Amino acid sequence: MSTAKKHALSDDESSAQQRTPIKHHLTPQELQKKQLDKLLEKIDKPIRIPERPVAKPINREPKDYVKNIQGSSAGAGSGDFHVYRAGRRREYARLKQMDEESKEEREQREYEERLQAKRAQDEEKTEKNRSKRQRRKQRASNNKINKKKADARSDDEGSDKDDKDDKRSEQEGSDKEDR
Repeated sequence: MSTAKKHALSDDESSAQQRTPIKHHLTPQELQKKQLDKLLEKIDKPIRIPERPVAKPINREPKDYVKNIQGSSAGAGSGDFHVYRAGRRREYARLKQMDEESKEEREQREYEERLQAKRAQDEEKTEKNRSKRQRRKQRASNNKINKKKADARSDDEGSDKDDKDDKRSEQEGSDKEDR
């Protein structure tokens, strides 16, 4: 009978079962889609974007005084090794942080130098291309002017030739009439 009930579900109940999503671990794409959908539901609500945390120094400077000073007559007790080890660990951590800070500064300085060199190189290349473009434009405008002058001269020469041809033909015509 229970199997009959399962098969006898109405269309509304079966579609409701199909609509409920199966819970599973979301992929990064699904997680991002879900977050974006949630943000877009309340599009008029302002979003607070947290600022990036400022790097704080992890270790402070070494203390000016040391609490556990061993006396000259005292031997190493059972707890002294742990005190020594903790002090050594703090000092190594401080030195490591100093090394990391100097490395970051050096990398930042090198990056800025590379960036500046790249900008200078780009500017040089841009200036070179700009001068080429200007020379090309100047040459083209000079060619146009020279071509116009040459056309004007050829028109003048052509009209002079036409005038000379006209004069010759007139002279020949008058010579023929004279004969």
